[in-house]
Amino acid sequence: MRFQYIFLLCLIYLLPAYSQNAIGEWQTYLSYHNPTRSEVIGSKLFILANGDLYAYDKEDTSIRTYSKSFPLSDTEISYIAYQSAYKSLVIIYSNANIDLLVNEEDIYNLPDYKNKNMTQDKTVNHACFYKEYTYLSTASGILCINLKKREISNYYPLNKNVLACNVSDNHLYAATSEGLFAGLLTDNLLDIKNWKKVSDNTSEFLSQYHDIPFKGEVPENITPNSPVRNYPYYMNFAGERLLITGGGHIANRLDRPGTIMTFENNTWNSFQEEGISEQTKHRYDDINCIVQDPKDVAHHFAASAGEGIYEFKDGKFINWYSMHNSPLESAVPNEPWADSYVRVNGLIYDKENNLWMVSCETQHAVSVLMKNGDWASLHYPEIVKASNFGRTIFDKRGWLWATSSRIESGGLFCLNYNGTIADTSDDQHRFITRFTNQDGALLEQLAVYCIAEDKEGVIWIGTNRGPLVLNNPSRYFNDNFYCTQIKVPRNDDSGLADFLLVNEAINAIAIDGANRKWIGTASNGIYLISADGMETIHHFTEENSPLLSNSIVSIAIHPRTGEVFIGTGKGLVSYQSDATEAENSFKESNVRAYPNPVRPDYSGVITVTGMVYDSDVKIVDTAGHLIYQGTSLGGQFTWDGRNKQGRRVTTGIYMVLAADSEGKEGIVTKIAFIRGE
Repeated sequence: MRFQYIFLLCLIYLLPAYSQNAIGEWQTYLSYHNPTRSEVIGSKLFILANGDLYAYDKEDTSIRTYSKSFPLSDTEISYIAYQSAYKSLVIIYSNANIDLLVNEEDIYNLPDYKNKNMTQDKTVNHACFYKEYTYLSTASGILCINLKKREISNYYPLNKNVLACNVSDNHLYAATSEGLFAGLLTDNLLDIKNWKKVSDNTSEFLSQYHDIPFKGEVPENITPNSPVRNYPYYMNFAGERLLITGGGHIANRLDRPGTIMTFENNTWNSFQEEGISEQTKHRYDDINCIVQDPKDVAHHFAASAGEGIYEFKDGKFINWYSMHNSPLESAVPNEPWADSYVRVNGLIYDKENNLWMVSCETQHAVSVLMKNGDWASLHYPEIVKASNFGRTIFDKRGWLWATSSRIESGGLFCLNYNGTIADTSDDQHRFITRFTNQDGALLEQLAVYCIAEDKEGVIWIGTNRGPLVLNNPSRYFNDNFYCTQIKVPRNDDSGLADFLLVNEAINAIAIDGANRKWIGTASNGIYLISADGMETIHHFTEENSPLLSNSIVSIAIHPRTGEVFIGTGKGLVSYQSDATEAENSFKESNVRAYPNPVRPDYSGVITVTGMVYDSDVKIVDTAGHLIYQGTSLGGQFTWDGRNKQGRRVTTGIYMVLAADSEGKEGIVTKIAFIRGE
């Protein structure tokens, strides 16, 4: 046995080191820029920035972030205050939820104020402490928290905006917008009649007890590596680089600062923002999509909701394309504000490295910046009035698809340009605004928000009436073309079925390595659906997971790791999926197992990546006995470390034998198991 351990230890050093998020693990990617409050707790400075919390240790300069993933109970913090005697950081969220962070580790959630049925504003303006109590001055009264019992004691409805409060001489004083009021602590302060106005002037009181946002100086350059803003409106992967824009594309402008971010190798970077408006003499905001040049990873184009497109090199602004210096058109060409309605979206490169884009309510809704620098402006009469073009894809045939999301002009446009961009005479094109389903039912008033092509060439679109499936997209130009609404049996012996997610507005769809569909809804979280759409594998919401919001705005999947990045209305999270993109062939350098070695304190699944699609996998011991077998999900296989009898395997070396589904190609890798018995 001693020799076996020595042999294992020697082999472990020869195994390639590789680590990754565990299957099912959540990560939160919040913005910790722009501090608004701070509290000193021992050697640490707790900082509130962009509605998120982190702690900076002044002694060892370490940084720790706090989020809903761990250990907080909610998102979007609006106020923090610290009481040293009870070592409690009071955390107030924008939705009036309250956490107590005790001893920097333990969370106690106090949801009663959030759940209190009241029409008044619940905003917290100020906090004061007296004995074991925290008094929170709110926009309509004073909330009392008992830190000793870790509960909400009372709410005193003054029906006035309380700017600050303090306890003195057994009285609770409240500075309001209507003067200074006081109530005796031994009286029933729930009765507004027991509050007496003691002064019309609150300036002296406020000068002494006003809110102090920063209790400690926030050093420069200590911001955690994080997104610059919590605006993950649009996401896509260019290789292993995640590209994000923070704008939007709706009828009314969101007025979000021009936000372009990248995430690669666990590092966040942002594109230039300052100085662009000064150079263009126009606003720089609401950036709705970005694309990376396939021939130059440092070269990007980004589109805006009103000012055309911007060109960047190494993250620096180098050019602007508007109605004044390009064929791009305005939706209101005859108005004085025409140059603020150059509404471009859907940037995408074709296989020949030509840059395509769609414009809203223009005579030439499809534009192409060709690789030689020339422009092509294409006119298709059926989409002249399309007012909200958004997402685009090129399918396996090289056809262009574009979604339109405004109900009055919503639908799906498809273009087969037959490889001749400038010559439209041989083009096939169609804009469907009313789909017919497989039963002959007409789907009207349709808004199409997103589109994705799966591994089998089937196209999925997300609409205000759930997902629609185009099983035969090559027939799109035929008069009898129809879509499919997937029918999911109820399995209640009724023989009835329901259309998949028919009551949900679908904002985002992404296809994972196993051809499963990640479907993001406008108000009900995110679903993982089986490849054929018949089974719901997961349904994550903000109530049952670390998801920040049930409003999903974008989804992107890391092609190598299978990490699913989920953009929500409150920021970005990710979920480590059990499927990855498959390799075209087996290569020893691509196949990795983790954790490896499997140590005694680890009880999770072991993951093997780098396989071809739907690989047949067998795990055997050194004697050749079959321990476990199964099929990879895309390019990834997981094993729970147990044998066919359900028992955890013993210490030893286990061989992973993988072959393609036809048995023509295979590979072997090793996993070391240490039980410690």
